[in-house]
Amino acid sequence: MTFDAHATGPVHSEIDDPDFRGLLVEFVTEIPARRQGLLDAHREQDSAALRTRAHQLKGSGGGYGFPQLSTLAAELERACDAHDPARIVESLDALVDLLNRIAV
Repeated sequence: MTFDAHATGPVHSEIDDPDFRGLLVEFVTEIPARRQGLLDAHREQDSAALRTRAHQLKGSGGGYGFPQLSTLAAELERACDAHDPARIVESLDALVDLLNRIAV
């Protein structure tokens, strides 16, 4: 499955395993706090915290069946490494949009 940056519908995990559902629900429940952490770090201009939060999402995205989450989080991490404010905003916007659409 490829990620469509223009999609607007819900995004579901690619992992369809009833034994995994509880962990998936827990992960999705934590998304609002993770999203807010990204936004807070950006608002506070704390690029180190923003990079760390993106890195954490990059790692967990694939593990929970959201490869597009890993891809967008990796882009934000690279933008932070490059100290590129315009790219950071663009990457953060795309990542927040995806986080807003993740569902169980």
